[in-house]
Amino acid sequence: MYKGTLFHLETRHMSLKDKEKWDSKYGGTEYITSKEPCAWLTDNADLLTGKGLAIDMASGEGRNAVFAAEKGYETLAIDVSANGLGKARSLANEKNVIIETSVVDLDDWKFEQNAFDLVLCFNFLERRIFPDIRNTLKPGGLIFYETFTIDYLKYSNFKRDWVLEHNELLEAFSEFHILRYREVDHDNKAFASLVARKKNDSEN
Repeated sequence: MYKGTLFHLETRHMSLKDKEKWDSKYGGTEYITSKEPCAWLTDNADLLTGKGLAIDMASGEGRNAVFAAEKGYETLAIDVSANGLGKARSLANEKNVIIETSVVDLDDWKFEQNAFDLVLCFNFLERRIFPDIRNTLKPGGLIFYETFTIDYLKYSNFKRDWVLEHNELLEAFSEFHILRYREVDHDNKAFASLVARKKNDSEN
């Protein structure tokens, strides 16, 4: 399994208010985001090798982390909410797979360079860690990223800082090989989805 530092509990940048908010959100017995993985992940599962280490950032209740583990990855799920990750472990048990979990503040978490073969990031945006995300992938590794775009402001009370600009993911991972990409604005939903592969040294 993952050999890095797993448990950064209650780190100094972690807002107690944020932690309480997400612990409350995930505090019930029901899985509020369902137990099924995101469609972007399943629809593009043909790209997954099932080999190596995976990390699911802002994992919540762990549905995508569990899917990665089912595909064969040794998977680490990280999130600010202990309650969410507790449900992630329960889901893993239900699916008869093993995942590692760690309660972390992504602002403070120490990303190891070239550590992971797969990075998953869904419905989370923190631009300051884009370089860390790029660096933590091994050459040849894949990133699956999906989150809200600026068009979502028409349907929500989100702040602009919380959403992507058009083509922002393409720009953030411009040095990667973009395998699949879309921007959707339909049925009161608006988001961007990307799958990209980090180039090997010979490709740069």
